Amino acid sequence: MPADDPEVTIRALADPHRRALLDALREADGRPVRELESVLPELGRHAVLKHLRVLADAELVTTRKVGRSRYVQLNPVPIVDLARRWLDDYAAVAGLALSRLRDHVESDLANQGATMPDTTVPNTTVPNAASSTAERTANVPNANEPTTRTLVATVVISAPPQQVWAAITDPEQTRRWFFGGLVRSDWSVGAPIEWLDADGASLIAGEITAIEPEVRLAHTFRATWSAETAADPASHYEWALQQLQPDVTRVTVTHTDVPVGTRTEQQVDGGASLVISSLKTFVETGRTMPGMG
Repeated sequence: MPADDPEVTIRALADPHRRALLDALREADGRPVRELESVLPELGRHAVLKHLRVLADAELVTTRKVGRSRYVQLNPVPIVDLARRWLDDYAAVAGLALSRLRDHVESDLANQGATMPDTTVPNTTVPNAASSTAERTANVPNANEPTTRTLVATVVISAPPQQVWAAITDPEQTRRWFFGGLVRSDWSVGAPIEWLDADGASLIAGEITAIEPEVRLAHTFRATWSAETAADPASHYEWALQQLQPDVTRVTVTHTDVPVGTRTEQQVDGGASLVISSLKTFVETGRTMPGMG
């Protein structure tokens, strides 16, 4: 399967045009195909579509049709799996934590007007009125910007849907791969669903909106692991299982209506790929990724 073949991922990433498309999706995920055509204006429509097909075959993107438009979502899981080819699970998690720490510190410095050390000669040009106006309005929210995001991640697991479904719904198994959380629900539409830590504190809470055993589980999502995230609006989370072969299952997680600019958005960004990578590791090997159990 492409998700388990690092050569497919490497070949797909080797082309700078395809990397440009992935960069565009990282900046604003869930773009329609027609909008991605403008990312590579030097290429024609058919060439862009060909690059998108290569990315889709490598499972670096997923697509969904809404009305007459087809939207493209970034799927980071193959890149995570590629990194884990040379890094053990602990190093991968530690590297992600350090990367986020760097981004957090640099973001704080930028917000405070601080700069990193620079040996270049400073620009002493006096800004004109136009540039001053642009600087003053740079942080004004754009009314056309989306207020929510959709995050998608998918992975292929070498196990039948029954085994994957059990790992998702059995609390004794979820504690081994889902941040130590024990899931609790009576598994019916309208029923509450919650993940609790070992001390009984709530991590995630919601209500089941759709359920089809071994095929689909959808529920509302509130990040109750902190007072800050618990105050954010609820979003929606869906697990979809697709049997590809008797002992092969594709799992796709779709997290919709994630409120932009909230603590929840900051803390769940990238989380879906980590979660289903941890699920894959547990189901296929019985091991728990460091920091996930």
